[in-house]
Amino acid sequence: MVPIDIVNKILLYVSEINDNIIITQYHPITNKKYYKINLNSDLLWKIKSTLIMKRIYPIRDGNFCNKNNINLYKFGIPHYEKQLRNNKIS
Repeated sequence: MVPIDIVNKILLYVSEINDNIIITQYHPITNKKYYKINLNSDLLWKIKSTLIMKRIYPIRDGNFCNKNNINLYKFGIPHYEKQLRNNKIS
């Protein structure tokens, strides 16, 4: 039988390669399944940068289909994602 620590390392490795937000792990003593958040997931970076954009440039009219709003978010989200990855914003 494979030790649970090796299984956890494999699950962690696979989750990081697949860029999953949620990482499945097993408790070494009870063998119960629990979940951890992968803070290095690309999708999580995108969510953080979108929240920064919403805080700085709120959409007030309730209609996101405005072309200016779409362009602002289209170019702003990658900018803030880059800033977050370089630790220039918290």
